[in-house]
Amino acid sequence: MLTIEGVHTYYGNSHVLQGVTFNVPAGKSVALLGRNGVGKTTTIHSISGLTPAKRGEIRFLGKTITGKTPHEIARTGIGLVPQGRRVFPSLTIRENLTMAARSQTQDAPPDWDLDKVYTLFPVLKEREKNMGNQLSGGQQQMLAIGRALMTNPQLILMDEPSEGLAPSVVSQVGDIIHGLKKSGLSILLVEQNFHLACGVADEVLIMSKGQIVWSGSPKELLDNNEIQHQYLGI
Repeated sequence: MLTIEGVHTYYGNSHVLQGVTFNVPAGKSVALLGRNGVGKTTTIHSISGLTPAKRGEIRFLGKTITGKTPHEIARTGIGLVPQGRRVFPSLTIRENLTMAARSQTQDAPPDWDLDKVYTLFPVLKEREKNMGNQLSGGQQQMLAIGRALMTNPQLILMDEPSEGLAPSVVSQVGDIIHGLKKSGLSILLVEQNFHLACGVADEVLIMSKGQIVWSGSPKELLDNNEIQHQYLGI
């Protein structure tokens, strides 16, 4: 589904990603873990075109997307749930969702529409006339996920979806990710919540200083206290 090979990304003169290489298989969930500041969000931004890679190649569905603009990349079938939710505060829930609506092909009806998002998140239906800035953090996260789904992606990038949420809402986010994976979506999850990530991922990657330093199954990571301590501070 997604292949990243030897990607180098800079912020000004700061060399953030230093030869990042990994894959996201079709229909699988891959979690990217690591301490703050190691390059996880930069990886998401490199894939989505917000911080373009200077070297290396990113391919989606076998086609190179390196160097494409964010809107071109979004149209290929990649959805983004950004860190901090980034909902539009002056738009209603309904407007936040419908402004993102898109079918991936002209002839086929969309898999995700307003009714399906409201079925997944009933609270958004109940509050659809509320503005984005009138929602709790958990409701804003649901809205951010729903907005990404309205683009009808084949791959969804999630950047810290549990950040700042109450434990009960974090558990709900985990259930949502499980459900999306079962529906056939491929997922790349950047997450600080170690147990949430291991609970939903098929494969775990650990990043340190702009490089992938470990990869394996969630069980392998849960059983490896040395790796947890060295790279995650657990």
